[in-house]
Amino acid sequence: MIAQVTLALLYSLLAPPPPAPVPDPAVLARALAELPTRPSVTEVQEAALRRATLSPKTARNWLRRARAAAILPGITGEYGLRSDQGWQLDQAVGDGDELSQDLGAGRVIQLRASWDLDRLIFNPDELRAARASLDLAELRERLLVRVTQLYFERQQLLLEIASLPARDGHEAIGRHVRLAEVEAVLTGLTGLRLPRAAPARPPP
Repeated sequence: MIAQVTLALLYSLLAPPPPAPVPDPAVLARALAELPTRPSVTEVQEAALRRATLSPKTARNWLRRARAAAILPGITGEYGLRSDQGWQLDQAVGDGDELSQDLGAGRVIQLRASWDLDRLIFNPDELRAARASLDLAELRERLLVRVTQLYFERQQLLLEIASLPARDGHEAIGRHVRLAEVEAVLTGLTGLRLPRAAPARPPP
């Protein structure tokens, strides 16, 4: 009895796995034709960059502003109140001397412009902008790889659901759950609505 159980276990371990189901060619062709074409992978990538504000234009704007900042002057301003007080002695011939007090008040506004001419040759802000641009490019590349992988995984899942029969109910549920997960992440990264393909019809 023990020997029979052992042989059965060995057979189950050594037996080749069941062959993968093969989709019907007509169903597969119809599923390919009915896959949603919008949004395209390019639209998904561009939407992800816009949503994350990782467009290449952002880095170029940083560098341009760093160079332009060296041309503009630094402006300082001052505002103050001024009061003057003086005495004046008038001595006229034939008249008595007259002593008068002169009071004056005014406002003072001063503006100063200064240039750092050495920044026209070398501006440290350009180095900081260049380093930030490299970090931005790395984040942009990682985001593009991520959304591209998710996009084509979604296409594959749609094809499997429409044309490839599942081995059991657990596998079928797993496909639908994974598809919902992929679409949720893509929507969160891009803000796009992802339409579903129409279910494939069996061949006549």
